Amino acid sequence: MSASGGGGAAEDRFGIVGRVIAGAYHVERVVAEGGFGVVYRAQHGGFRAPIALKCLKVPQHLKDEHQARFLEHFREEAEVMFRLSASTPNVVRPLHVDVMTTPNGAFVPFLVLEWLEGETLDAIIRGRRAARKPPLVIGEVVRLLEPVAQALDRAHHFDGPRGKETIVHCDLKPENVFVADVGGERVVKILDFGVAKVRSAATRAGGTSEAVSLFTPAYGAPEQWNPASFGEAGPWTDVWGLALTIVETLVGEPVISGDHQRIMKQVLDRARRPTPRTHGVELPDAIESVLARALAVDPRERPRDAGVFWKAVTQAMGEAEAIASSPQAAAFIPDLVPVSRPRRSIKPNEGTGQRFDFEEVGAGGPSLDLDLPPDEPLHRRSLTPPGVSVAPAAEANPAGAPSLSPSGPVTTSARAPAVIPSLAPVPVVPAVPEAPPKISLQPPSAADPAGAKTPPGVIMPKISVPSAPPTLARRLAPGVAMAAASVLLTLLDHVYASVSGEVFSIGPLRTTWLAALLLLGGVGLVAMRLVEMRQDER
Repeated sequence: MSASGGGGAAEDRFGIVGRVIAGAYHVERVVAEGGFGVVYRAQHGGFRAPIALKCLKVPQHLKDEHQARFLEHFREEAEVMFRLSASTPNVVRPLHVDVMTTPNGAFVPFLVLEWLEGETLDAIIRGRRAARKPPLVIGEVVRLLEPVAQALDRAHHFDGPRGKETIVHCDLKPENVFVADVGGERVVKILDFGVAKVRSAATRAGGTSEAVSLFTPAYGAPEQWNPASFGEAGPWTDVWGLALTIVETLVGEPVISGDHQRIMKQVLDRARRPTPRTHGVELPDAIESVLARALAVDPRERPRDAGVFWKAVTQAMGEAEAIASSPQAAAFIPDLVPVSRPRRSIKPNEGTGQRFDFEEVGAGGPSLDLDLPPDEPLHRRSLTPPGVSVAPAAEANPAGAPSLSPSGPVTTSARAPAVIPSLAPVPVVPAVPEAPPKISLQPPSAADPAGAKTPPGVIMPKISVPSAPPTLARRLAPGVAMAAASVLLTLLDHVYASVSGEVFSIGPLRTTWLAALLLLGGVGLVAMRLVEMRQDER
C-alpha cells in the first residue's frame, strides 16, 4: 500500500494506468480512492523504484485564472509539506508536484510521494475486529501514536524560512496514520499534511461553500462544523483529531457515525463527549480526564496544541502506572488494621504481688491497633528509676499493695505507670519521739529567702507533680497538618491546570504525587498517635 493510504481498491477514474506521467512515472495500478483523490502505484523511471502517485479531484469547470491561482496555492502547500517532512521522519515525504491533462481532457493536479509498505491505522483497527481480536490497550496506543504527537508538535511550532509558523493538519484520523515497515522497523507516518488546505482552495475556486467538503465529517471538530460559534481551526483542531484517534483505537470502531446531521449533533453535544468510558472502555481517571478535555466542545477548553496535550497524556500515564505499581498504604503504616479487643485494667497479681496482671473488664469497640500475634508480649521501656523495686507484700499488708524498697531487683509491669503515676524513690522517715518536732510547710518568707529550716532528724519528702499528658489536638496536629497540606496541593494543581491547561509540577515531581505522599504520611501519623493514646489509657 502507498504512503497515502486510502479506502480500498478502486477504479481508474482518470484513465492513466499504463501511461507515463511527467516523463518519469510509469503508472502500474490503482491502490485506493478517497474523498479528494485517487492513489496509484507507479515506477520511477530514473530510480527504478516504486512511488505513490496521488491525483486530486478538483472541479473541472475552473477558469484559467482560477486554475492558475489554485495551482499556486497547491504548490505552496506541497512546499510546506516538503520542508516539514525534511525536519521529521514521521511525515510522508513528497518527491514531486505538478499538474497533468488526462486523455479525456481533465485537469488533474498530482503529488508524487515516497512508497511505503504497511497499512493505515484504520486498516489495523478493522483487521483486528474482523479477526475477533481485542482492541489495543492504552499503553500500546500511546506508544504507537507518540511519533504522531511529536510530528504534530513540530508542525505546530515549525521554524520555517519566514520564521515561526503554525502548520495544521485539520483532518487527522486513523486513515491518515500509516504504520510502515522500513528496513524491518516500524515507522509511523502522518499522511495528507496540507491536503485539507488544498481541498479548501479547490472548493473556493470551484465557487462552492459547502463546509462539509473541507474535512472528514466523522472526525471534524466543533469549530470545523460551526466556525461562527467556535472560531477558526488551529492546533486545537489537531488535538481533537489525535484524541479521537486514540479513542477509536481503544474502542476498536468509529465512535462518531451517521449522516451529517447526526454526526454534528454528536460532536456538539456537551453532555456526552466521545471519551473511552462513554463507549465502554475503562481507563484510569487521570487519562480519561485528559481525553475529555481534548474532546471539549469549546476549543478554548482543550490543550492549546499537540505538545501540551501529549505532555498531559504521558504524565497521566505515569501517574496511573505509579498508582498501579505502588505498595499499599500498609507499607507506610505498618500492620495497622482495625481489630476488636476487650479493654483491660491493671491489678496486682494476688499470688505474689510481684507483677501486675491484665484483667479484662469488657469488650470495647473496634480500634486501630498493631496486629500482633496474641501470644507475643508487649515490650515497653521501664519507667521505674534505678535502685527501686516493688517488693512482695508482707502479711501485715493484706491488701497486697507494693511496698518500696531502696534496693533489690525491679519487677513491675509496663502498665504500672498508668496506676502509679510516679515511682520516684521516697525517703524513709525514721522513728520519732513521742513529741515529734513540728514540720513547717509554709513558703519561705522575705526575711528568710532560703526557706524555713527543716527540723533536725526529719527528712522532707520531695513532692513531684506529674505533668499533664498532651491533649488529643496536640498529638494529632502534625498528621492533620500534613493531610491539610495534601489537600491544598491538590487544589493548587487543579486550579493551575484549569487556568493554564498544563499540569503543575516541581521539576520532574508532579504535585499530585507529593500530595499523595503527604496524605499517606499524615494518615499514618494520626493512626500511630491514636494507637499510642489507646495503649496509654490501658
